[in-house]
Amino acid sequence: MRALLISDLEYQTKTYQGLNDLIREFLNQKGFKVELMESSADNLTFCMGCFGCWIKKPGECVINDGIAQINRSVMNSDVVIYLNPIIFGHFSPNIKNIIDRGLPNMLPFFITRPDGSTMHPPRYDSYPAQIIIGYGDEINDEDKQLFMDITKRHRRNIEVLIYPNPTETIIKALNRMELGRVGGLL
Repeated sequence: MRALLISDLEYQTKTYQGLNDLIREFLNQKGFKVELMESSADNLTFCMGCFGCWIKKPGECVINDGIAQINRSVMNSDVVIYLNPIIFGHFSPNIKNIIDRGLPNMLPFFITRPDGSTMHPPRYDSYPAQIIIGYGDEINDEDKQLFMDITKRHRRNIEVLIYPNPTETIIKALNRMELGRVGGLL
């Protein structure tokens, strides 16, 4: 089984390093082959909103940068874990960019969710399980809740954890999760 860790190269603090070590050790113990992809503003361009990923090259971004490899690694993994610094209750710009630029993995149509919001239907039959772990040294409760709310609204099938929490809490939560490919919507 393959696991992909995606992190923001620009926010690699001591807290990040502890989280990265914890997750890598957990995944190695579970028998996963772990790949780490680090993003920064230097190796990824922001989405231009051109929809070339649907019109010109369906399923692939038209911008020639590192996103093609990231999207390929995402789709070839069983689980993807985003290690995201929480900044004012939100994703870091680089992690948000990666999530936004995963759009080629969806179809260019809209469907309505049960809550009345819209989303794009899946392009593929299955996707890797997705987990996002927000981290920071001093995250207040309001920022934690905002991060969880935004993340759950953005992706339907994503698990959200906050670090630092006690190590046992993170490990217990990960042990309860399905760490394999899932069908259906993102």
